[in-house]
Amino acid sequence: MDLFPDFYLNVEVFRPDAVMPLRSINGDAGLDLCVCEKTVLAPNILASVHTGIKIEFPIGYAAIVKEKSGLALKGIEIKAGVIDHEYRGEVIVLAKNKSHAPIIFNKGDKIAQLLIMPVWTGRPNRVDKIDMNTARRDKGFGSTGK
Repeated sequence: MDLFPDFYLNVEVFRPDAVMPLRSINGDAGLDLCVCEKTVLAPNILASVHTGIKIEFPIGYAAIVKEKSGLALKGIEIKAGVIDHEYRGEVIVLAKNKSHAPIIFNKGDKIAQLLIMPVWTGRPNRVDKIDMNTARRDKGFGSTGK
């Protein structure tokens, strides 16, 4: 069953040590992104981590770069993770090491995951007032539970 018949994901692997993004397990949401060169993430420094790949996909979708749960447990945060359909440069992962020690990534190590999501690309409507007739209204930040 093809849920997204208009979708394609073309990947250019343009550096010799780059790794094609793949799912670790069939059906996983994310494709693993790997480093293409040895990278040391110093504590509390935002670093640009090279993957050596470029991607192409159709309008109506976005690529989202997110943390891998195992690396998040070690203190790796991923920043600025939205890739629009017209971007054709290298997929660079912006990573921050929130731990107190350097973390070393060798060529081919997984650094993040790439999710492809359908996105709404329409125009917002400006209104005088939005409908506040909901159960939640304007309650946020933990208002539905502790």
